[in-house]
Amino acid sequence: MKWFDSLFARIFLLQLAAGLLLAVVFSVLLFNEQASIFARATAPLWVSALQPVRQQLARGESPRLPRTQTVTSLVELQPGPPPDDARVMPLIPRYRALLSELRAQGLPVASLAVSGRTGRATTWLELQDGDKRVWVGVRGMLEGPDIRRRGTLGFVIALLVFVAGAAWLSRRIARPLQDLQASVKAFAATGRPPLPADAQGPAEVRQLTRQFAEFAAQRTQQDEARDMMLAGISHDLRSPLGRIRMAAELLPDAPGVRDKQASIVRNVQAADRLVGAFLDLARASAEPLDERVDLAALTRRLLDSGDHEGVRLELLAAGALWLQPASSAALERLLVNLLDNAAKYGQPPVVVSLQASPTHAVLTVRDHGAGIAPGQMDALRKAFFRGSHDRGLPGTGLGLAIAERSVQRHGGEMTLLDAGPGLAVQLRFPLAAEP
Repeated sequence: MKWFDSLFARIFLLQLAAGLLLAVVFSVLLFNEQASIFARATAPLWVSALQPVRQQLARGESPRLPRTQTVTSLVELQPGPPPDDARVMPLIPRYRALLSELRAQGLPVASLAVSGRTGRATTWLELQDGDKRVWVGVRGMLEGPDIRRRGTLGFVIALLVFVAGAAWLSRRIARPLQDLQASVKAFAATGRPPLPADAQGPAEVRQLTRQFAEFAAQRTQQDEARDMMLAGISHDLRSPLGRIRMAAELLPDAPGVRDKQASIVRNVQAADRLVGAFLDLARASAEPLDERVDLAALTRRLLDSGDHEGVRLELLAAGALWLQPASSAALERLLVNLLDNAAKYGQPPVVVSLQASPTHAVLTVRDHGAGIAPGQMDALRKAFFRGSHDRGLPGTGLGLAIAERSVQRHGGEMTLLDAGPGLAVQLRFPLAAEP
């Protein structure tokens, strides 16, 4: 899933866009209004203070001001020209409004520049009357050229604070749905209901979380009841099947009886295999996971037992590969199941490879047989499904379904791969911490 497709990203970007838009609109309206009020309050004082200079220009005289002369008690004038660090600041609303107001009140201001630091800045006005021009500085508590740097720094700080707040709020809104998504994914993978937790987030999300918890609990109860019934029926069927086989084997060796006897025994064996598969399916769902198992050691021990000749082990992981919680019996049945399937439906050599990443162990069982027909890879996971190449061979069609259920109970996932030639069954388990 792309980041932009997530709920968190959409909420975050929406908040960011709305916040920036509101900040721009508010800043424009507020600053322009403040600038207009400031200009209307300041312009009359400046016009009054600069009246002598204006009169001197009108008489054709060259205005002269002492370097530090207080013309009024509120406005301090300085003679020009402006220093080299003076800057024209047309984008600052306060100066733009002040320049317009001074001109509206009849002061012939040709241009405006500012020098000095904010708080001690000097506003330089270029007064013009015909061909004569003169610069006059007005001291005041106004913004200096450094206001751009300060404004940029303030904007960046405010933006970072806003982004952090928007990210926190977006995470708080999206987190309950992310937790619910993780619970659904874990339940689909392992079949274990989510741990009870206090539902958080909006009312709709809390209700959805509670409904999913109820559904998961009901589904778990149904699965447990089904597995118990399946195990009970399978166990009870084995006794009559055994008696039927024993009775068939005790039939007299008379003409025409041997073939019927063999047919009865074959059918009883097929039924017994099916019952055994049902028991394995029930055990795969109900066997307790209360052990810490080294998958590498278990695999080596099983292949060294001599029961699976011709199987080659490629151990690409060094050291132990711990799984917890786990069941050594369930993992052993899982591996035996896959090896039997590879030997029965595939062709030698059968290769078992075991490798690891920092977080997962990957066990792969590959044969070199005909593989799976195109389009049957997903269907092969379903109970009782048998590939088109395997229908003439004995079997129940439950092997991979049992294997996948056992893998999921250990928190892993099973993937079927077209090995070309052959089929590769890849099991991926999460690793536990070192003891």
